[in-house]
Amino acid sequence: MAEPLQFLMAEDNPDDAELVLRALRRSGFEPAYVRVESEAEFLKSLHPGLDLVLSDFDMPQFTGLRALQLTKLHCPAVPFIIVSGTIGEDTAVEAMRSGAVDYLMKDRLARLGEAVRQAIAQGRLRRENLQAEQKMREQLAELLRWQDVMLGREDRVQHLKAEVNQLCAQLKLPPRYGGGPPA
Repeated sequence: MAEPLQFLMAEDNPDDAELVLRALRRSGFEPAYVRVESEAEFLKSLHPGLDLVLSDFDMPQFTGLRALQLTKLHCPAVPFIIVSGTIGEDTAVEAMRSGAVDYLMKDRLARLGEAVRQAIAQGRLRRENLQAEQKMREQLAELLRWQDVMLGREDRVQHLKAEVNQLCAQLKLPPRYGGGPPA
């Protein structure tokens, strides 16, 4: 049974898109995808529910690096793979440093299936980490709120102790709480 795969493909050449789809099907995937050629189309189709983004590097209306930037900005947990026929090693390294999970040459798609599986696993871990981080932020905010409440109570208690001691002094009684009123 084929593994479902929902992805966004930034690719200006329909023939190259078909090569990618065939490679994915041969690797055991059942691809459901949207192919786009421009930044506007890309942004319209980009959403956190995607399994991944596959992008050509050099397109007439759009670049793979720009697609990567937009993915990292809007859907940081969605993994990104560059599939290109025209990418140099330096550019590929730059893309990886910028957050791409992998890059493949269009004439060497034999490892696309494994690259996609690894990207999906990394994306799952990234989502889990982001969720855990968000939960920790929420817990920290709650702890800080309680700390403020408790410090407020402590201030009120100190103020009340000082008032009791002042009343005791007016009545010529010894202070009830040691140390006298706070300065």
